Amino acid sequence: MKISPTDQRILTALAVLACFAPPLRGAEVRGTVGISYQGLYQPDQTSQAHPVSVALLPAAGQRYLRRGPQTTRIEIVGNRMQPPFLTVQKGDSVEFINRDHVYHELFSLAPGNPVKARLGKAGDRRHDHKRFTLSGEGTVHFFCRIHNKSYARIDVVATPYIRMIEPGGDFEFSALPAGDWRLRLASPAAETLWYPVSAVTAPPPVQVTLKSHRGGAHSGADRAGDIDRLYRAGAAQGVAP
Repeated sequence: MKISPTDQRILTALAVLACFAPPLRGAEVRGTVGISYQGLYQPDQTSQAHPVSVALLPAAGQRYLRRGPQTTRIEIVGNRMQPPFLTVQKGDSVEFINRDHVYHELFSLAPGNPVKARLGKAGDRRHDHKRFTLSGEGTVHFFCRIHNKSYARIDVVATPYIRMIEPGGDFEFSALPAGDWRLRLASPAAETLWYPVSAVTAPPPVQVTLKSHRGGAHSGADRAGDIDRLYRAGAAQGVAP
């Protein structure tokens, strides 16, 4: 088929316009998550330090791009685990690194196989770190048998779509298959909430508020009591070293 000079100029112009056109973003989910502190308690520095975890999971069987396993570090400094809260994808690993010049004895309370390990002092390159693969969904609590204030919570979810934001911060997931999804919103300072959303092109932002009935749910004596109960539950299972 012969193309006329006029048609050729039109095709050339369209090709040039296509080069400068913005890329298609596909369907999106975006919004803001805040925390409402209710009751007699007020948020303190401990509760305000915890971020909000935002995880997006398909609700209608959508297929999406999966990623390979990754490793996240938790450092133990001053007998504290930092960061004390994470959300990771199922199959990811977490590596504990001891920055203190004392020993730490880790153990976990987990829905899958609990773990335990002894960490050497900082600088002992063969023994001052330990990596664990998190293969089961749910919440894993890590403790140190020696230092009762050393604690970290890791939520494990079956999705690569994860954001860690500050309370009141924004999140965005783009290039998604269109349809129904579910947001999993969690923070040690508040409740864990499942929230239905729809992925569409240029969606209006959703605004979600998590409720906290104890001034951060893990602040002051309440936080110590919760961790102590979890600690004793792990010890009762024979997990503690």
